[in-house]
Amino acid sequence: MEIKINDYYEPDHFRAICEDNYNISRTCEYEKNEIHHIHNTSEILLVEDGAADYYISGKKYHVEPYDILVIGAMEHHLRRIDRLPFSRYGFTVKPTYYRSIILDHDLRKVFGTPSPEAFVQNYKNVDRAVFGHLIDMLCYLKEESEVHKPFRTQIQRTIITQIAVLLFRTFRFERSESGISPSNARMLEIKEYIDVHFNEELNLNMLGEKFFLHPSTISKDFTKYCGYNLNKYINTVRVCEAASLLENNSDSMAVIAERCGYDSVNTFLRQFKSIMDVSPLQYRKSVHEWWETSRRSRRK
Repeated sequence: MEIKINDYYEPDHFRAICEDNYNISRTCEYEKNEIHHIHNTSEILLVEDGAADYYISGKKYHVEPYDILVIGAMEHHLRRIDRLPFSRYGFTVKPTYYRSIILDHDLRKVFGTPSPEAFVQNYKNVDRAVFGHLIDMLCYLKEESEVHKPFRTQIQRTIITQIAVLLFRTFRFERSESGISPSNARMLEIKEYIDVHFNEELNLNMLGEKFFLHPSTISKDFTKYCGYNLNKYINTVRVCEAASLLENNSDSMAVIAERCGYDSVNTFLRQFKSIMDVSPLQYRKSVHEWWETSRRSRRK
């Protein structure tokens, strides 16, 4: 099966990226544009043609043909196209889904954003045969998602595991001897709890009571595990949900703020701007303008 270029409707595609267990697409853009984005899925891009600069949490990644870029879940990213046409395969997968398939903590590393140094060293100019094999697996996975056959779920899980193993080898990860520590396992539990209960009251004291840990222990260990503090993670999850709502409906800022767990619209506006570098209204406008630009370029 060959994946057709731009064979999707933009609003449906944005919804699928945030809501489906996984999504596969092949996109080509013919006009230079700039877009901010954030989503609750890990995104793996395989660049076919053109070039672009991605800024992930403020760090720059320049992508060209045969590069693979991984953008971790809930990481704000800005993309600026540098050379046209810019085409790439996209594979997004929810952390809850890949964690249910891939139990090995080391193997899950392939779904996280690399450092700029690791990207340059191991993610650029991937071997042509490996690159082509990954595309073949994505095509096979997409076919399995569209045709109802016996044991479809088992095939999907097997292909995703194979993709993860091939990426692990391509990116030159190494196995750890000790595996995940008990402390990190607890922080992962807290992280997953926040992912589900982001629209409720969340703070160190209530999480400490729920997980039978001292608030200061959570504060210290969570920062060590995630690389940033608990409050930043809570706000990132909430802003990620807000971005999805802004893309897909016309609700007021007050309604969206409440649905995302904020009891103050001003706090919501401040946190969104801090994480996304644009206001919620600017974000909604830019996404809709990008959709219109994409539709216009396809009609040419």
